[in-house]
Amino acid sequence: MPFRSALFCLLIFACTISSAAYGDEEKRFVAMLEDGRVVEDDVLRNWYSGNAMPQLAGQSLIQGGNPMRWMMDRSLGPAEMPNAYIELFSGDRVPGHPDAYVPEGVEYQADVPEHFLITPSFPFRRSSNSRYRSDIRVRRDFVQKIVWEQMPALIDRHVPATVFLKNGREITFRAIRFSEAGIHLLVDRERMSFGFHEIAELHLDVESPWESHLQELAILFPSGKVEPADQQRLVQWETSDGLVATTSVQRIDADSRGDNNNSDRWVHGIQPAWSLDPIWIECRSTWMRRSWAFDEMPLFRLPFAESRDGAMFSRNGFSARINRGILAGTAKSGDRVSGWSLGVMAPSRLNFDLPPFATAFRTMLGIDQAAHDRGCIRGRVFVSWESSPKFESDAIVGSEKMADAGNVHWNNLPGDGQLILEVDMAHQGRPDGADPFDIRDMANWIEPRIQLDREKLREAINERTPGTILAWNGWQVASNLDKLRFQTTRRRVEYPYESPSWRTTVVAKDEPLRLTTIKKIAPDTAYLEINTAKFDGGDEPNIEVRINDVPVLSEPMKNVNTHDHVNTPAPFLVDLTPFAGNEVTLEISQTPGADNITVDWRGIHFLPTPSFLVPVLDAPSQQQVEGLLTIDGQPSGAKWRNDIRLVSRPALEINDGPWVQIASFDRPIEIRERPLPGQYRQLRFAFQKQGDGYVQIRLLHDRDSESPAIYAVGTTKADKGVIELDPKKIKENDWHQVGPDIFSNFRELNITGIAIQSVGGGKSTWDHFVFSSSAWHYDRLTSISPINNNWDDWQKRSDDLLQWLPKATVQVNRPGKPVRPAILIDQGQGICAMLGDGDWKRDQQVEIVRDDGKKFPAKCLGIDEESHLALLRIENIEQDGQWSQVNLAGGDRFDPQFAFMLIQQDDTPGQITWDISRPITYTKRVEILSESPSLDFQLGAIAIDRNHQIAGFVSGKTPNGEPILTIAHPLSQKRSTLQGN
Repeated sequence: MPFRSALFCLLIFACTISSAAYGDEEKRFVAMLEDGRVVEDDVLRNWYSGNAMPQLAGQSLIQGGNPMRWMMDRSLGPAEMPNAYIELFSGDRVPGHPDAYVPEGVEYQADVPEHFLITPSFPFRRSSNSRYRSDIRVRRDFVQKIVWEQMPALIDRHVPATVFLKNGREITFRAIRFSEAGIHLLVDRERMSFGFHEIAELHLDVESPWESHLQELAILFPSGKVEPADQQRLVQWETSDGLVATTSVQRIDADSRGDNNNSDRWVHGIQPAWSLDPIWIECRSTWMRRSWAFDEMPLFRLPFAESRDGAMFSRNGFSARINRGILAGTAKSGDRVSGWSLGVMAPSRLNFDLPPFATAFRTMLGIDQAAHDRGCIRGRVFVSWESSPKFESDAIVGSEKMADAGNVHWNNLPGDGQLILEVDMAHQGRPDGADPFDIRDMANWIEPRIQLDREKLREAINERTPGTILAWNGWQVASNLDKLRFQTTRRRVEYPYESPSWRTTVVAKDEPLRLTTIKKIAPDTAYLEINTAKFDGGDEPNIEVRINDVPVLSEPMKNVNTHDHVNTPAPFLVDLTPFAGNEVTLEISQTPGADNITVDWRGIHFLPTPSFLVPVLDAPSQQQVEGLLTIDGQPSGAKWRNDIRLVSRPALEINDGPWVQIASFDRPIEIRERPLPGQYRQLRFAFQKQGDGYVQIRLLHDRDSESPAIYAVGTTKADKGVIELDPKKIKENDWHQVGPDIFSNFRELNITGIAIQSVGGGKSTWDHFVFSSSAWHYDRLTSISPINNNWDDWQKRSDDLLQWLPKATVQVNRPGKPVRPAILIDQGQGICAMLGDGDWKRDQQVEIVRDDGKKFPAKCLGIDEESHLALLRIENIEQDGQWSQVNLAGGDRFDPQFAFMLIQQDDTPGQITWDISRPITYTKRVEILSESPSLDFQLGAIAIDRNHQIAGFVSGKTPNGEPILTIAHPLSQKRSTLQGN
């Protein structure tokens, strides 16, 4: 009988004997605890909900001081190797068909790494609800092997950087690049491409298994710290379906599909570090669970090289097997099965590169049950830098006895140190009756594991934890990591495109989290979008942004709505146009918050348009507007309006007449009832109508000819089928803002363009077209509403102000300093307000020049160090009727919905330079305003608000010349102190 066939028959016979020996006394579940004690019972208890942990025979299996090393369901057996699967560097395995490759990018506003999509060959969802994903996303950086068609000779083998084609060809490559459905290789100097359908197995090159292991631990145990300490364990599932998946105790959830007391009704949700999605596993299909402390490393997670020099009868094949006996099946030696093992046929020499923090090694050695009472081996454990073995067993005959290597430890591990496990066939000096040579010398290295230095491991994990937050790629953490707390948090959402999953989150408790980068803002980049999430607490912490040390955003975080993403907080948005085309220093902060508030950083993106809003004709150029056509393709006669007193400028003006198409979309705007990210429901626009009549807006779509989607505003006599919106009557030259719910009016649409029309004798001016998934999302735009012109009429207001404002505006000459404007706030005492600087000195003598050119001596008073806003006093001010004063605004924050009048004294006596500016970004105390197209405002220019009061002072400029406005509130708040009272 051939040697392999004979061994196979022996295996069957041994298994039969073993099963008979247990008889009716065997319990269904058996577990080995860390202290070596074995517990067993027919019932597994208490693991049917997320806040409960398993118990067997009254013993806690995961928590406590004596958790399980492994637990097996004897009613099941290990799976055969799947025909198709993805294998991870750690030995984890996902059975199923690998479908596609996806490059790194953004999905639903969140950063995702490059990954593979695999359709599992086992049930993996919590329920049969079809709205959840039908595939699992497996991270590329953890993948070691992709198998479309299993090659038996490669089971438990890894041949780095090699592709095995279905036609039998084997190709070793230097570099690889993936496309959606294939690979592109560099082979020597030749380039080759293959589709996934041509490949049997693809083995990737894992640059450093140890670095991959640290990356895994940094995801599962952020910062290397887990509370309570008894949850610092990993648990590996192996199912009868062929799944092998490892996660941490904190990334386990549980549910019951009926009877809580029946473990066959339980499902467990886990999320390994390599999976972007949770995987739900039926308890009744789980054959083995293995568990170990985070500072241990089962040896099967390290790659190895095997030599079988000297093999005789067994020289053909019989490569080492991971967690199986050499002839497959559960490894068993002595009187028990092994939770994990390396099965070998003597002679065998396994070489493992030791990880840097390895300090010790433990294992046992025995002959596999398939040999029954035969076979004879001797085992040794070496380290490569010592010539003598650290352990050597006596000759072992038969599978009843095992040898314990004890605690093998070492000091001063060299950088290239290796662990060597050697089993020889003990041919010389073997006992009488033992098989000669290598017949039935089937050995198991039982539960081999390496001990790691706990403190060094924690330091390494802590260093790598920030790098696991994909949103921070390209950013540096400027905070002290010891002042931050990272943890793994379950993202509690039930969205159509996302089920609950675990993410690494961060708590900034004692000091802010600060992220910094230096970046050149591309000319076409208009927005910085920051996507974060939290689930608990009030309106804290804040997200703050500074660009070139200028505050541009400070907003509190809102909680995520776990069931309806449409109303969940939209990303934070910063307008970057003041910095576009320039290299800048950016800082993003998460301010300190309560200890229980963890923040999930999902994405930081530089975008031409927001991901959750679609602005149309946003700040159009004159060329864009004048090139617009009618819906029939004729010149439209549209005009570009950029009037100095048009607050929301520039805008678009059309004449009474045909439809004017203002936009077309290569990718249709999808209108849906419950819009996913990238879909929309609402539209907001504003218009002003001259003369009689009304306006119409038309949403062009793929069924436009038979079912047009048209809105009319300002009439009750629209054509049949046209939706009439409020107001039904409009006042000439008033601005109106309208926000229809498109889905409610027209149901699902795929909008390909927008056309507008002025009806009834008179021009109309248009602005502010924005699509959104909900009305709440519009608030993220810092954008003046044109309707504020109706009661905040800057045309009339500026005419009123210019009659007396010059008499309140002065210039200040300080020795050795540039001339700066100031404004009189107290005519009786001669108190003026202005922007100071770091050299401001109380009681310093200065000169003030009035608008008529007359000069007056003055004295510096106090300065607010934070804002640099200062006061000075005109000495012996003349009450000659040539003065006027302006009061300080009392508000402690800006309102971004309103514009300002910026003023400074002109070179021509008796005149001031002025313009209307609107906010671009704001932080409630600092705003960046729109640049005047014709005026250059100097530092210290004064902002007058709609109440004719001093709102703030220009304290700087952006790289593109936009003025930076600092609120005047510190002067109002501290006026008495600054005056010296």
